[in-house]
Amino acid sequence: MIELVLSSIDGKEINLPVHYNRPLQGLFYSLMSESMPYYHDKGTKSDDKKLKLFTYSRIYPHNSFKVYNKRMKFEGLFSIFFASPMDELVQAVLNSLNEQKVLRIEKNYFTLVKYEKIENKVEDGELLVKTLSPITAYSTILLPNGSRYTHYFSPYSTDFKKLVEENLKRKAKALKLDTKNNSFSIEPYGITEKNEKLLFYKDIIIKGWTGYFILRGDPILIELALNSGLGAKNAQGFGMVFPANRKMKNREFSSNTNQKHKNEFIP
Repeated sequence: MIELVLSSIDGKEINLPVHYNRPLQGLFYSLMSESMPYYHDKGTKSDDKKLKLFTYSRIYPHNSFKVYNKRMKFEGLFSIFFASPMDELVQAVLNSLNEQKVLRIEKNYFTLVKYEKIENKVEDGELLVKTLSPITAYSTILLPNGSRYTHYFSPYSTDFKKLVEENLKRKAKALKLDTKNNSFSIEPYGITEKNEKLLFYKDIIIKGWTGYFILRGDPILIELALNSGLGAKNAQGFGMVFPANRKMKNREFSSNTNQKHKNEFIP
């Protein structure tokens, strides 16, 4: 995992869209492109599927912020987290960060103040994690009229847990990981309807869940969850988690926001 700490170039107020998943995705593909230009199109093969084995967090301002007209505004520093179970992807991003001091998100340019690589090592078979971006699990249904309907599952549903487990094991298979017993389960911890978040990506509404989850099973699979994300759409900025008992040097993950609408998710 890598933490990037950025600030505005001129020290003025930062003004970003609330739904910024796609611009952040563009940032990380750009950082990978120098060392791994093919990954955007080819990804990692898993049977008949093409996986993109990385994830990233929401934006975390170090100070208070406000939301107005679907824009988030704040001053000072902010953090973004990136993770991948593939060492070559992590190194590709680090190589670019070594060379670039100015990064672009949407139409905004920011100064890279510092960055830090954080190791995610798991030895136990149980871990309480906190989301750094919402976890999503869904099923797409083809309706009689030919249109498609996407049903998003609650984290308390059997389908949610099953889909998250199957998704993680698919990643492990693609990476040829030698798991000991191949067991894995996820349980919500204190999740309520307030943890339900709606985000827009390419004008599509995606529903996800934030908060705390208990992961149990093979430590190799739990570690993979930290490095690849949980659930679907990880490479679109969903499913990033971090051990709840560890604190970041630059920020506590508490919210200070005037958010009123759950479809305007702010960390």
